Parts: sequence; C-alpha cells; structure tokens
Amino acid sequence: MSDEKVQALVAEVAKLDDAEFTAYSGGWKGNIGTALVDAVFSIRARYQAEDPAKGVIGRLRAFNEKHPEAMNDLSALASLGEQELIDIMGRGVTGKQTKAACVVEAAEALRALEPAIVTAADLLAADPYAVKKAYTGVDGLGWVTCEYFQMLLGKPGVKADRMIVRFVNAALARAGFDEVGPSEAHGLVAQAFEINDRGAASLTHYEHAIWRAKGELAVEDDEPDPDA
Repeated sequence: MSDEKVQALVAEVAKLDDAEFTAYSGGWKGNIGTALVDAVFSIRARYQAEDPAKGVIGRLRAFNEKHPEAMNDLSALASLGEQELIDIMGRGVTGKQTKAACVVEAAEALRALEPAIVTAADLLAADPYAVKKAYTGVDGLGWVTCEYFQMLLGKPGVKADRMIVRFVNAALARAGFDEVGPSEAHGLVAQAFEINDRGAASLTHYEHAIWRAKGELAVEDDEPDPDA
C-alpha cells in the first residue's frame, strides 16, 4: 500500500468540514442484540428515510421498543425467531436466506462459542478471530458487516462498504491511481487516520465522516462478493 495513495486520501479527507468528525452518534454500546440486527439489516438497505417504517434506523427503534429484553441478550434475540424479526424489520434477503434468519443464526453461532457470547461485554472480551469465524460462517454475512457489528459496540474500525470504497476511489482517481477493493480501502482509511485524525475521537468517528460525505441516505452494499 503506497504512501502516495494514503496521502491522496488524506488530501481528500482534508476537504471535509470539522463538524463531520464529531457527528458519529456512538452506535449501540451495551446492546449486542440491537447491534447485530443493525449490522445484518443494513446490508444493501436504506438506513434512514423520511418514513421511519422504511428505514433501518426507524425499524430498529421499533425493535428496541417492542423487545427491550433482546437489546443486550443474544439468547433472547435468537428466541424471537425469524418471523418476528421479519414482522418488525422487513423481509430483506442476503445470500440465500432472509436477513432475519441470518440474525438468528449469527446469534446462535456466537452463543455456541466457548466462552459463550451473549452480551456486549462478552463480545468486547472475546477473541476477534472467533467472532469473525462465527459471524462469517453464516451464509450471506461477510467480514465488512462483521467489523461494523463490533464497531457499533465500541470497537474502533472501518466498515468498508460501497460508500467508503467510493470515497476512497474518488480520492485515488484524482491522484491518478486505479480503483481498489474493500480490503485495500479499509487499510487506506486506517492509515490516513493515523497520519491526520482531523480531531476525530476514534477511527470509527473518522470513518463515519467519510461515509456521510458520500450520502447519508444512500443505499449501502456489503462486500461485493458472494458473502453479500
């Protein structure tokens, strides 16, 4: 990964308003169930919409209101079942199954680890490799939203979705470089943050500023490969 590519991204990020680097709301710290539902249902979905019933965030609020017992308990979340999640969050599909089924399967896979992951505190203390293996073992779920899931719980990171990759590639194109994929875009954002964090409290705050720059209400993609 060349220094010139990183500098090209740093130069593009320098154009963003300072306020963008404090805009991140903090995710779902302390609420592993809500974070998991968010991560899965954000795949190729409109996150915010004027009609709350049509955006992921509006439906998440409805989920939290109806099932507070599942907000930080993967056992309670898994016990809701696929249909109840569909009724609240919609019948989105990723891979070969509904997103609701993916949530249930991922919750069960995380609970099956040793030690079991049931709460947000369990996740933060867990082996990241084990978390990734369990999450990405579910058909339709990949490494991008696995990292996003953990970011929502307070682990700094970069969700290298279409919005982030688009911003990075626009910066590289202006400097005469070819496009890169999600993995390299992820690394470039992390390195750019190390060079000039723009006052962002964490890598997640920095990444969120870039994401907002490409359209807060835009449709997002998970990784552009069979995982998604």
